[in-house]
Amino acid sequence: MMQYTLTYVEKWLNSDSFAKKLLETSYFTKRQIKDYVTYVWNQDLGEKTTYEEIAARRNITKQGVAENIRLARENIDRAMATFLLAVYCNVIPLETIDFLIEILDAMRVAKEANDEAEFRRLRKQMMKVFREKQP
Repeated sequence: MMQYTLTYVEKWLNSDSFAKKLLETSYFTKRQIKDYVTYVWNQDLGEKTTYEEIAARRNITKQGVAENIRLARENIDRAMATFLLAVYCNVIPLETIDFLIEILDAMRVAKEANDEAEFRRLRKQMMKVFREKQP
């Protein structure tokens, strides 16, 4: 039984303004991120969520879910390769690199936090840094 259902992930994506903002500018489609997040979050809890379970709840095939997850992983790999190549070629300003280091550090701390209140505090900090650096 999935603890994090597709409905839960959908509500989270629609209510979390930071996730919503990032999704708008990411390589992910909403279907890709919903399937992938549902799968990964349940796996992280030790749930044995399968592509078949996700597919059954979406009324699509197991192959459809597998393709969404494959594309989501590919999007992550491409985004990371693009960023690393840009850093390697010295085309990203140092201020941008510093900003990303700050955001990634806050995300790491938030991910490690076991306390919901601490996570919310860190999320606000990430959003503040993100807003300050937007053009």
